[in-house]
Amino acid sequence: MTKPNPVEGDDANLPHDKDTLKLKFTLRIIGNIGTPYACNDPGFEQAIIEKVNVFKADQGFETLAFRYAYNIANGRFLWRNRVCAEKITIRVNYEGLERPLSFDAYNYSLNDFSKSENCETLKVLANKIQTGLEGDCNSFVLLEINAYVKLGTGQHVFPSQEMNMGEKKKVLFELDKTAAIHNVKIGNAIRTIDDWYKNAKFPIAAEPFGAVTQRGEAYRRNRAEGDLYSLMIDWINGKTVDKNQQAYVVANLIRGGVFSKESDKSDKADK
Repeated sequence: MTKPNPVEGDDANLPHDKDTLKLKFTLRIIGNIGTPYACNDPGFEQAIIEKVNVFKADQGFETLAFRYAYNIANGRFLWRNRVCAEKITIRVNYEGLERPLSFDAYNYSLNDFSKSENCETLKVLANKIQTGLEGDCNSFVLLEINAYVKLGTGQHVFPSQEMNMGEKKKVLFELDKTAAIHNVKIGNAIRTIDDWYKNAKFPIAAEPFGAVTQRGEAYRRNRAEGDLYSLMIDWINGKTVDKNQQAYVVANLIRGGVFSKESDKSDKADK
């Protein structure tokens, strides 16, 4: 006789009398880009500061800010909740606005940053994000983002799932007894701007090795594919680095993190 294999777990749905999912979060954009909070190599620290200052003067944060704004407008941060919705409205507010900026998410592509690129409302948001990126350590821009996703009454929604090692039970992330999405997952969506890797077919999140966990693939695995560390070493040593790859390096600095990697002999010789 076959034993039953029941699987228990959390589930999330809209109430039976409600048809729209609301997702709300805030995004703080700080400047002082390129200045490490800590570095055990003063020479490297000074070199990366100088290179980022040249980047600011040469091409600036316009492209990066636009792509971050685009990923807010298209609702990429909704992940599976974005699929097959009847309507998605994104509203963005910040201090000084008379009324929130409003976007129809389906007017903005997930794979092509050129679609609706001339939208004036999108330009306003991009300019505000650029202001934050250009600031110093004592200034920041705070955005409040509200997404309204019309799914249908009682429809299934997809919050983040907690890691539940060794257990079959699915546990959903919640805040104040309400299903929610992790801030890291929202951040990953907003920084999905890298379509500068080799043979790019779609944008991926700005990551040191271009890792995309959903696909089990890394698109910048080594020097030949343009990983962060190889590009950074080449850049500070005066080698030619394409402007798009410079933007990729700076996007990783905006992302933040502990950037450490054991150098090979050729890297050590260059330092």
